[in-house]
Amino acid sequence: SLLLTCSLGFTCCSDSPEAPAEKQLKTESKSNTGKYAAAPWVKQFEDTFDVGSNLSQWTKEQRADYNSWYCDYHSSVPTTQWRDGKQCLEIKTTKLSTYKYQSGFITSHYQYKPENNTEYMLSANIKLIAMDGGTYKSFTDTYGAWPAFWSVLGNGWPTKGEIDIMEGYSFAPNSSRFTSNIFYGTSVGNNLLGNSAERNYPSNFNINGNNGWHLYESFWKMKNNVVTVTIKVDNVTVATYTNSSVNNLNFNNFGAHSVIFNVNVGSKDSNFIDPNKINLFTTTMMWVDDVTVYKRPI
Repeated sequence: SLLLTCSLGFTCCSDSPEAPAEKQLKTESKSNTGKYAAAPWVKQFEDTFDVGSNLSQWTKEQRADYNSWYCDYHSSVPTTQWRDGKQCLEIKTTKLSTYKYQSGFITSHYQYKPENNTEYMLSANIKLIAMDGGTYKSFTDTYGAWPAFWSVLGNGWPTKGEIDIMEGYSFAPNSSRFTSNIFYGTSVGNNLLGNSAERNYPSNFNINGNNGWHLYESFWKMKNNVVTVTIKVDNVTVATYTNSSVNNLNFNNFGAHSVIFNVNVGSKDSNFIDPNKINLFTTTMMWVDDVTVYKRPI
């Protein structure tokens, strides 16, 4: 997350041209998630991450992570690859020295925010995996990885809000943790919510289930000027947010958000992630497939 102070929170092949607003949303066969909507949705954004596409719809960041002393992002890291029979985005970590890791961070050029009586659905299929030489390891076997799928308007953070759909924290040999979160404030650099909006995924969430691929979704809507954000994982609701459900939250001031994927390593808080325990094996990776944004009237 784009925190200026440390926080503990945290596309399938293109189809034929869209029919008018009557097109019913269905996930492309490649993603195999089986999501359907009763009301008409219209596609606003899609990236299938076809190999060779050069991630032209994204900015590949090159800078240090704001939340960690130990992670630098390099524009060469995010690439498109064939993984698990899918064309997907790959963000992989590399250990450069004892206390320095290189990773990747991409931000979509596309931005979105609901108008009154509209709803947006942002979704992505993600797999977290590590490798020890030529052997695959579970994300839960690692320590110190901090992958995230989120949306934000970074300028003037957090005055235009932040929505964290998935943040993962690996703490092997102890349990890993997955959360959603919201950040907001009225002055630059001052998050008024603390971690009051952090919501842990259910304890039975299995990162390795379904071959490690999971569908993550954010539903951001405004109905009669009331804003609701709902986070789902594999079609199960893990968090619902409204202005009244979190003190000091004001969704109405949120700006148009870009979509972000990144894998952070470590933290500025050694009590949260101990830099001496970081173990990502040869590499820890985030694979992303089928990123879409749909919109509908409500």
